[in-house]
Amino acid sequence: MTLRCNLFQTLPRERTDYIAVRDTITDPKENADACRIDALHCRQGRLGIGYHFLILVNSNIQLCRHIDTCGSHTKRMDDISVAIGIVGGLEGKNRVNTRNLQQIDALRDLTLVLQSIYPDAEVHDRPQS
Repeated sequence: MTLRCNLFQTLPRERTDYIAVRDTITDPKENADACRIDALHCRQGRLGIGYHFLILVNSNIQLCRHIDTCGSHTKRMDDISVAIGIVGGLEGKNRVNTRNLQQIDALRDLTLVLQSIYPDAEVHDRPQS
C-alpha cells in the first residue's frame, strides 16, 4: 500500500500530549481503507492521509503515517498528537456514531498500546453523536 505521506518526508513530532481519535466522516458501508482516505484527504488540500492509524469497519488496523511524525487531522493538535481514524461517522448526510463493537475493541487495544508508548498522553476522542 503506497500512501502519499510515504512519498515525502513528514515532520517529526517533538512531543505527544494527546492520542486523538477521530471518525473519518465517511459512510461505513463503503468500507473505506487507508488508500481511500488518503485520496479524500488529498482532495481536501492535505498532503495525504492525516491519521497515523486507521481502524477499518472489520476492525483491522492500518498504519498510515510514521508514529513519531506530525499528522494532519485536527487544527492545533497535529504537532502534539498521534491520531487514530475510525472509518465511519456518516449515515446518509448526517454525522452519527457508527462505530461497531469490533472497532471499539480495536480502538481500546490500540489506545492501550499507544498509552504505553506515550504514558502522559491524554485520549481525546470526538465520536459523532
